Amino acid sequence: MGEAYNLNGEHNEGSNYFIKANEIYKLMNDKRGIVITSTKLASLFYYQNKYGNSVSFIEAALTLIDSIEDVRWKSISSLIGSIVYEGIGKNKEALKCLKNHTNFQNQFDNIDTKLNFFKTELNTEFQKQKRVNEQKHLAELTNKRNQQVALVFGFCFVLIVSIVFYNRFRITRKQKGIIEEQKKLVYRQKLLVEEKQKEILDSINYAKKIQFTLLAHTDLLQVNIPNHFVYFNPKDIVSGDFYWATNRDEKFYLGVCDSTGHGVPGAFMSLLSISFLNEAISEKGIEKPNEILNFVRQRLIENISKEGQRDGFDGILLCIDKRTNEITYAAANNAPLLVKESKYFELEFDRMPVGMGQKNEGFRIRSINYNQGDILYMYTDGFADQFGGPKGKKFKRKQLNDLLLSLSSTPIGNQKENLKEVFVQWKGDLEQIDDICIIGIRL
Repeated sequence: MGEAYNLNGEHNEGSNYFIKANEIYKLMNDKRGIVITSTKLASLFYYQNKYGNSVSFIEAALTLIDSIEDVRWKSISSLIGSIVYEGIGKNKEALKCLKNHTNFQNQFDNIDTKLNFFKTELNTEFQKQKRVNEQKHLAELTNKRNQQVALVFGFCFVLIVSIVFYNRFRITRKQKGIIEEQKKLVYRQKLLVEEKQKEILDSINYAKKIQFTLLAHTDLLQVNIPNHFVYFNPKDIVSGDFYWATNRDEKFYLGVCDSTGHGVPGAFMSLLSISFLNEAISEKGIEKPNEILNFVRQRLIENISKEGQRDGFDGILLCIDKRTNEITYAAANNAPLLVKESKYFELEFDRMPVGMGQKNEGFRIRSINYNQGDILYMYTDGFADQFGGPKGKKFKRKQLNDLLLSLSSTPIGNQKENLKEVFVQWKGDLEQIDDICIIGIRL
């Protein structure tokens, strides 16, 4: 009933049912039920901005996950824990939960391997038993034939033929029974694998909802940059690319970033990066884009690059001062594209990532000299790196810049669909290789 009320948007009624269920599970000492209802209540209260209630319930769930065997809900509870702690600024606890979620997720990934190993072992044992039975029956037939040598030839012949046909029938029937049992076992294994795959897919879809709540909201973008479009096309259900925005005093910040990896690992990296961006601006009060990237880089190195991993993101962080209309930015391994007077200009950027890199210099702040009506494009490398076309080659950055230049004279609201159509035609039947994020702003 709680789930039904939540789907209808009646969150208060939904939470009441979950609370009742939680109390019943406590009376029954059903730890799994307590973990599930506590996790759902933590998520529900979090998105109602009831952070105190959310923290209480997620802590209750996390306290009990080590005492249950349901790896799926261990994974979900850890993921919700990372979101809740990140939302209240407890980044250390959030990171710990995120790492626990990754470990539990990896346990799911081992299920297929274990099932295949079990199937192989079962088939090997069956073949061994089959050979033993065949040898046993052969020995029995030989012994019987030796005992009947003195009997009349005709009687022996009839008897031997009868025994041979009888044993063939018996072996065939036994083998048929074994094969039927094996088919049933394989079918049960198939159902188990499908169920586990569905659980994993459900968890990833839930993570997708969480990730989309952290991306820049449409209303926020419309208020601050009315003439814009966003083309966001993840390769998988969740994405390593992300676009993020926030207001601070009279300044509007917009980031377009490409995290290390894609899919679930990339999504985890994007959530962590968004958390550090919010910390830099909202908690630390850092205003300059380059200093914000310097701060985020240091936080990423401290938290995930202790053993030399080069995890982080490439991207552009834009700052629009609404009092002076001045636009400044900092760019890591990615160049903004400015279209003016029917030409495009790739703006300057720093050749290093936000994370562990070959050099650790400070990012530089740069200003954009623009006229009204110019268009600024920011994009990740997914579109340019896509294979396709008549020769199956990459689209490449120059061809993408030429495409954006040709679209710049069209209404900004139509450009997203134009880009989508070009991408689909270029990719054809080939697989999409990376996440895509392109944002255009008419200044």
